[in-house]
Amino acid sequence: GERTRGRGHSGGVHVLSGGTSGLGLLNATWLLDEGAAAVVLASRRGEVLAADRGKLPPTDDAAAVSLARCDVAEPADASRLFAGLPADLAARAPLAGVWHAAGVLADGLVRSQTAASVRRVYAPKACGAWAVQAASAALPLHACTLYSSVAALLGGAGQANYSAANSCLD
Repeated sequence: GERTRGRGHSGGVHVLSGGTSGLGLLNATWLLDEGAAAVVLASRRGEVLAADRGKLPPTDDAAAVSLARCDVAEPADASRLFAGLPADLAARAPLAGVWHAAGVLADGLVRSQTAASVRRVYAPKACGAWAVQAASAALPLHACTLYSSVAALLGGAGQANYSAANSCLD
């Protein structure tokens, strides 16, 4: 159906890391409602799981939503994401915003954490934020938003790794 467009993000293309689930899909819907020309939903899988397909932003313009496979915890992947944005998106509108919502939960008490289990949670959130910022630093963005969590201050039992990753963004 017809979408009511706001003025806040009119005309721009927006890249969302962690864009294929949860907060990323909510953010994409909001951006399109606010007038974004298109959104690129990036994630390690590069696809929306069947359970989340109903949460994809509704749009009459199929080109307004595109998917990209990218592990933003890897700086080379993040650089490729921005360097390789499809030409049809560039023709549609300039890149206007980057929204970092990537994250992984893997709770466990501190005594059971290993370097690998901490890295699994820390990398997409904290390293991903640095990689996304570095890859887009030279671009004339209107917005660069990093989504943290209240867990940075009030993390529950077993969330030391998640709290640390989000604290890095704060």
